[in-house]
Amino acid sequence: MFAINRATVARPTYLDWIASLKDKHVIKVVTGVRRSGKSTLLRLYRQQLLQEGVEQRQIIAIDLDLFENEPLREKHALHQYITERMQPDAMNYIFIDEAQRCPGFEDALESLYARDLTDLYVTGSNAHMLSSELATLLSGRFMTIPVLPLSFAEYSQASHEPDAQRRFHQYLEWGGFPEMLQFADNPALMTSYLEGVYNTVLVNDVSERHAIRDMTALKRIARYLFAHAGSLISANKIQGALTSAGHKISQPTVDSYLDYLTDGMLFYEAQRFDLKGKDYLKSLAKYYTVDTGLRNFITGYRSEDIGHMVENVVYLELLRRRRMVLVGNIEGREVDFVVKEQYANAYIQVALTVHDPETLKRETASLKAISGYEPRYIFALDTPATSSEDGIRYVNIIDWLLGKDPVLP
Repeated sequence: MFAINRATVARPTYLDWIASLKDKHVIKVVTGVRRSGKSTLLRLYRQQLLQEGVEQRQIIAIDLDLFENEPLREKHALHQYITERMQPDAMNYIFIDEAQRCPGFEDALESLYARDLTDLYVTGSNAHMLSSELATLLSGRFMTIPVLPLSFAEYSQASHEPDAQRRFHQYLEWGGFPEMLQFADNPALMTSYLEGVYNTVLVNDVSERHAIRDMTALKRIARYLFAHAGSLISANKIQGALTSAGHKISQPTVDSYLDYLTDGMLFYEAQRFDLKGKDYLKSLAKYYTVDTGLRNFITGYRSEDIGHMVENVVYLELLRRRRMVLVGNIEGREVDFVVKEQYANAYIQVALTVHDPETLKRETASLKAISGYEPRYIFALDTPATSSEDGIRYVNIIDWLLGKDPVLP
C-alpha cells in the first residue's frame, strides 16, 4: 500500500482566501460536504489568528455537531451564549460549526452581524447555507467559501509516493477526504471510512433534512449518479432505469431527489450550454461526484471508468479555482467544459491520451467547430511533443493539477 504523512495537510489556498476577508464586515459562510475539512480549516485559521496576536478571549468557537452543544441548537440559546462571551473592547472572532443544526440560525447571525466588533465565520454541510432564507435575511452581507476534499496537489503534500502517475491513480481510486489519510496503509479501513461518510451524508444531510420516505429510491438514484458521473443524464432517464428495475417512481420525485443530493453536496450539476445559440439547454445535464473515492466505494473501481474519473477530477479542480463550469453543445457535438471567464470563455476537452489518432480527431472536432478566437484546450494524461496545434493548446493534467502549468490558475 502507499505511505502517507499523517500531519495535517496545509490548505493555503483556502486559508489565504479566508485571511483576505479578516475583519471585513461580511459573514464568511464556509460550505462543503461533511468531512471535506471545513472544521480543520477554521481550526488552522484560529491558530493563525493567535500567531498574529489575537488573544484567546477574542475567539468564540462552537461546534453544533458535538453532543454537549445540543442546547445551543436553539437560536436564542446560541445567540445568548455568544453575546455573553463577547469582548466589549476588542474584535470578536466568532466561529459556528455546522450552523444548519440550529433552526433559524440566520436570525442569530443577523443580530450578531449588527453588533460592532464582530467577525463571523460559519460552516455548513449542505446547500441550505446558501438558501433563500439566508440570502433574504443577509443579502449582500455574506460571502461563501466552498470547500472540497483535498485537491491532488494537497494530497501530494501528504503522500510519500515519488512517482506522480502512480500517486495520481491512488488519488483517483481513494479520493481526497483529509481524515482518510490516516488509514492509507489499510484498504479495509479506508473502505469503512468512506462508507461512514456516505451513510452520514445520506442520512443526516439528505434523508432527515428532507424527510425522505423512500430511502430505497434515494439510494438507487445516488448509485445511478455515481455510476454515470460525467455522462449526460436526465430525470426521465433515471426514472426509466428505476422502473425497469422494478421500482416505480414519478419524475417529479426523481427531480426532487436530485435536488436533495446536490443540496447535500454529494454531487454537483453542470448545466448544458448551447455555444451557437448562447443559451442554457433544459434537457440533460452532467452530475459529478464530490469525491472519486466515494464513487468507487459505491460502484467499485473499474479501469474502464478511468476516463470519467479523470474528467471528474478536472471538473472539481476548476471549481476549486473558482471557475463557473458548464457543459458545451455545438451543433450536436459535446464540449466537456465551458469555463466562463469575465471577458472570454475557455473550452476544454478531457482525454486520457492524445496519441490515439481517432481519439484526437474526436476531441478536436468539437473545439474546431467553435467560432471565434477564445482559448481551447485538450487536457490529457499525456501530451504530444508540440504544446499547441491549430489554435488548440495541449495541457498535461497532472502538471496542471500540481500547479506546474499556468493555464487557468
